[in-house]
Amino acid sequence: HEPRTTNHEPRTTNHEPRINCVIVTYNRKNLLLECLEAVYSQTYPVQKVILINNASTDGTEEALKEAGYFGKSNFDYHLMPKNLGCSGGLYEGIKISRDYEDSEWCWIMDDDTIPFSDALEYLVKSAEILGDGISFVKSTQYEDNNLLPAGVLDERLNGHARWNERLSEGFLKVRGATFVSLLINSKAIEKCGLPCKDYFIWADDSEYCLRLTEYYGPGYFDGHSKVCHKRPTKTFSVLTEADSPRLNNYYYLYRNTVTNIIIYESRKSLIKHIIRTIITAIKAFARPPRFKRFRIIMSGMFSGLFTWRKYYKFIQSQVKA
Repeated sequence: HEPRTTNHEPRTTNHEPRINCVIVTYNRKNLLLECLEAVYSQTYPVQKVILINNASTDGTEEALKEAGYFGKSNFDYHLMPKNLGCSGGLYEGIKISRDYEDSEWCWIMDDDTIPFSDALEYLVKSAEILGDGISFVKSTQYEDNNLLPAGVLDERLNGHARWNERLSEGFLKVRGATFVSLLINSKAIEKCGLPCKDYFIWADDSEYCLRLTEYYGPGYFDGHSKVCHKRPTKTFSVLTEADSPRLNNYYYLYRNTVTNIIIYESRKSLIKHIIRTIITAIKAFARPPRFKRFRIIMSGMFSGLFTWRKYYKFIQSQVKA
């Protein structure tokens, strides 16, 4: 990915923010190597690359050794005893980054994120323009040259123009976003704590970003910073998912989504979501394994309805007064 010319104004200060990059990987060594190459090729260098290996069994560690990453002075590698999921991995990675006292921003991503070579440079310049009171700036993510609108628009914005039209203006204010190339203010991390590690996977990014914007400051998409998101599948639906292990993960999606709505949204939003979820569960009978799909959807929803207080207590324990 070649650098593009920028319309951003040059920096007005000589200060170069210190940034740690946190990457979480699990059994995708080829994508990880591509991700690492892109991170180390950035036009704006990172201070530390903190890699969380979620107990991969595909030879990830051997591939890293062969590629020479263990010889890099700023490569901080951590092998987990078991797969902690994306949320657990980022919990550990952001905690490690936070403990580096001189880090000012934390750039996070999964191993299927391939940043353009100037992606971080744009994020850093955007953070300077937007000011120190923001929680995060997120790259715009593409898949096969198609824009992925992976975020929750700030409902206080006027109008609902298409994502690409709004992003062409430079910045788009959002409440929530995915963990696909997210630059987080270390002050926001200090105020709001760490991701909810027990979410395991999916909707953990929504919760953390909603928490950051709720308790620290606004978040923004940057229309100039771009990454390629090489998702394992092009579709994301419990009704069409064919991979059995991945289908099981939809339990966490439905549990975590209900939990997020209870904590951050209105009762009306919760009722609407429950109705939509029941309709989806009924539709699940149209494709085998019918009962498994139905059970995953409904058990995830009811788990969220009855266990949300556990996650709420953790979230409140993380936020500083």
